[in-house]
Amino acid sequence: MHHFDFLGELTLIVAAAIVVILVFQRFKLPSIVGLIFTGILLGQSVFGVVKDLTLIEVLAELGVVLLLFTIGLEFSLDELKRLKEIALIGGTAQIVATIGIAALASLFLFPIFGVGLSWRESVFLGIAIAASSTAICLKLLADRDELSLPHGRIALGILILQDVAIVPMVIAVTFLNPDSSGSLVKILRDLGLLAIFSAAIIVGFQLAMPRLVRILSEIHAKEALALGAILLCFGSAYLTMLAGLSLALGGFIAGVIIASTDESHKIARSVEPLRDALTSIFFVSVGLLLNVNWAHLPLYALIALGVILLKFVIIAAISSLLGYSMRESLMAGLTLAQIGEFSFVLANAGKQNGVIGEELFQAVLATIVITMIVTPLIISLAPRMVERLAPALEFIPLTNRFFQFSFLSPKNAVRAKDEPSSDAKPHVIVIGYGTNGRNVAAVLKATNISYAVIENDRKIAEAAARAGENVVWGDCAEKSKLLKAGVDKAEAVVIGISDHNAVAQCIRAIRELNNETFIIVRTRNVDDVRALYDAGASTVVTEKLETAIQIFSLLLQRFKIDGDLIQQQQELIRRKCYEIFPKARSVQEEPKALEEAKVASEKSSLRS
Repeated sequence: MHHFDFLGELTLIVAAAIVVILVFQRFKLPSIVGLIFTGILLGQSVFGVVKDLTLIEVLAELGVVLLLFTIGLEFSLDELKRLKEIALIGGTAQIVATIGIAALASLFLFPIFGVGLSWRESVFLGIAIAASSTAICLKLLADRDELSLPHGRIALGILILQDVAIVPMVIAVTFLNPDSSGSLVKILRDLGLLAIFSAAIIVGFQLAMPRLVRILSEIHAKEALALGAILLCFGSAYLTMLAGLSLALGGFIAGVIIASTDESHKIARSVEPLRDALTSIFFVSVGLLLNVNWAHLPLYALIALGVILLKFVIIAAISSLLGYSMRESLMAGLTLAQIGEFSFVLANAGKQNGVIGEELFQAVLATIVITMIVTPLIISLAPRMVERLAPALEFIPLTNRFFQFSFLSPKNAVRAKDEPSSDAKPHVIVIGYGTNGRNVAAVLKATNISYAVIENDRKIAEAAARAGENVVWGDCAEKSKLLKAGVDKAEAVVIGISDHNAVAQCIRAIRELNNETFIIVRTRNVDDVRALYDAGASTVVTEKLETAIQIFSLLLQRFKIDGDLIQQQQELIRRKCYEIFPKARSVQEEPKALEEAKVASEKSSLRS
């Protein structure tokens, strides 16, 4: 029975994690922070209860693979192709800039604190901090429904490139070995073979995956579908590992390819419980790895702060050079400012190859864990931080000018109109040229109502300009862009973007410029309605609510109810939906809540 001794530690980890999460939820703190805190409590830094990390690390890595697999299922190959610019250019630039600047900073700043580093150690530190946490960032962005937003796309593109670059970075670390006999020719040959093998596997995935998914879907058994999903996920991860790539990247690629099939939602649903359990183990393992000398903790915290600020500035600057607005660039910088889980691999490689000693190795591990611990808090506070930081930066002339510059824009034969004539005086401003924005614009054009479009995605704005649209490229929360579009004279504004924080800022900016205009806002969640009305929206259209409104409207029309009364009820529900359809309550609270909502509805109807 000694083979099952690990069950005691695993049971303790799970029980402690549940207790800590309950406590953290009571204080409205992120669950991920609670899981990492659980690992710190049980690990070598505090109580030292869990000593054998071998199994925990294996389960944690499988959890990351499953997480990336299910996130990949939310994307298609076409959507992934749109990220090639930010991945290839932005991701490469981020890694090179981080390694270079961090190496120079380490070489010249560490001596100030009495720590002298060689050039090999300095370059290694640059390599070690270059990668961000794929697991934490994508998990948090997915939970916050922000993967489809511009800063979410920036994060995903850069993270994909970082995962691909892990193997070359490991090779670079081995090359830093003072006793290394590897030649540049050998390294280039190994990288070439890696690229060929990787391309062959990805092509094989595209040919085989859809067929395998169809075969699994034809087996009418839930067990077969669940096992098949695990086979596709871990089998793909294993093949990419053989190619020299990371396990997590293999899971993500498999998910993206399967996403184009009709059965992708079934696959995702079948692995969700296992994914949540194993990813929780991963976050606990981050805390378990921390074995820090508490006397050195202030220094480690200072280094972690420096890393976060450095990566924040680099990623924000690169994002802006790729044509993203100041707000989106700052959000992306805050999202990716931490050091990632693959840096543990780089740290081990550095130690095994004699590039760094034990003391520096522990310092690197502590810095990685500290940045990962604070990441959930940074991402949750990022919208409010950017809301205050962006206006402050606009007052700095050189900074504002830098964030408006894109080195890619001059390469385009056709550019979005940046300053439409103020004489156009559009009747309507359409913010966001996605599916909803294009549909609204088409109706306005068909009815001969003049309009202008504000779009923050450079490529979409340029395509709209080529199609003859009167489009302003920029952030809708910036007053200068709103004025260029003519919002001060607009009779109505339609906001169709998904970023709740950006929408609220946009509404407030519009109201400062034009307090009379009619503002229609689209949102996905009922919980956002009150905040949007408080910000100054005239009407909020809730995606999850409109189906119910349409159903009851058709029903009342069937019963010959007066049309004005139906419209009053529609407006009542749109404005009071957060009271009529509250958040989930306990069984004991629900009857009372329903009665209160009924009374409120009756009073509002009488006033109408």
